Parts: sequence; structure tokens; C-alpha cells
Amino acid sequence: MPKAAVSVYTTLRSRLGFARRELEGSTVGELIEALCAVKEPEIRKILLDEAGKVRGHFVLTLNSEMLDNAAARAVKISDGDILHIFPPVSGG
Repeated sequence: MPKAAVSVYTTLRSRLGFARRELEGSTVGELIEALCAVKEPEIRKILLDEAGKVRGHFVLTLNSEMLDNAAARAVKISDGDILHIFPPVSGG
């Protein structure tokens, strides 16, 4: 199974206690499930909606390419990929 780095920021980083971790998974969905398993159910409630999809206010990128949250779970992973999970950002 491929290994990829998952980088998290701000809220997720403080809740998980790390900024980056290598996880195994053949799809983005499997990486997200592995990340949620690190600290259940807290991370799952923050990151995923009731249907198990990444909440719309998070931004996902894979190797600097933005992903559509609705379709991201099916995206294939290769060894050495980096999945970034950016939190909601607002300003004015």
C-alpha cells in the first residue's frame, strides 16, 4: 500500500499534536480515514460531515493541486505524495 505524507494546519495540528505524518492508503479517502483514526471521534467530527465527506470549508491539495472535496476520496495516491488539509480561512 502506498505511503503518503499528510500535512495539517492550525486547529487540526493542535488537536492531533503533529503537523505532518506518513500514513498508508491507496486513495485520499483511505488517508483521511487513517488520519481520523489517530484521534477518534474528535478529528472525524471536525473534518467530516454526517455523510463522511470532507467539510466544504476545508481545502485539500495533493502535491500542490487543489482537489474537489466531493470527489477527493476516490483520488488515487502514489508513494511519496503529500496531502495538505488546510482549515477554513476568513478575513476582511
